[in-house]
Amino acid sequence: MCGRYTLGTDEEALIEAFDVPSLTFECVARYNIAPGQQAPVVAEDRQGRRIGQLTWGLVPSWVDTPKSGLINARCESVASKPSFREAFQRRRCLVPADGFYEWKRTAAGKVPHWFHAPDGGVLSFAGIWESWSRPGFDPRFTFAILTTDANEDTAPVHDRMPVVVDARDRDSWLARTTDESTLLALLRPAPAGTFAAHAVSTRVNRVSEDDPGLVECG
Repeated sequence: MCGRYTLGTDEEALIEAFDVPSLTFECVARYNIAPGQQAPVVAEDRQGRRIGQLTWGLVPSWVDTPKSGLINARCESVASKPSFREAFQRRRCLVPADGFYEWKRTAAGKVPHWFHAPDGGVLSFAGIWESWSRPGFDPRFTFAILTTDANEDTAPVHDRMPVVVDARDRDSWLARTTDESTLLALLRPAPAGTFAAHAVSTRVNRVSEDDPGLVECG
């Protein structure tokens, strides 16, 4: 699964990487993005491609009472599971990130590791988004990150990883006209060498912690 990730990329780099207009929110470096928090998401609609902040934890539109959202969607079932099926067909998004955390089980306890692009560049995780509204409630706009089997980089720590959409495939993932077989073909483990990794401090376990020191070697 993917339960925490990072985005330290500045505004200009995000605009260039995802070909979006100027941001309408303050771009702040994040070192411990957690479920329930808002984070930048790239999507397309009738107004074109843009980037905005959604809440991490997808709430299906058909639920009567929203509870804690679904933070991950397995790529093996995203096209068929009722909670995700319509969003996969109509509301796909890209989740900008420059790394993510996973925890390795050891005799001494769980040790967090930070996985990141070796060159420090921005990545895009495959995501889906949803809107929820009911009379008397504030509308909710939420997203989930798709996961797949671990690749050679991540397997020593965890058996799942986020789906990484290569830069050349971002247009296909976002376009509503892309056929399902093409979309499913994108839901695969990233090539070996996509990530470098090192152990980090257990401070990352606390959602309140969010500073550059979290991604330093622990």
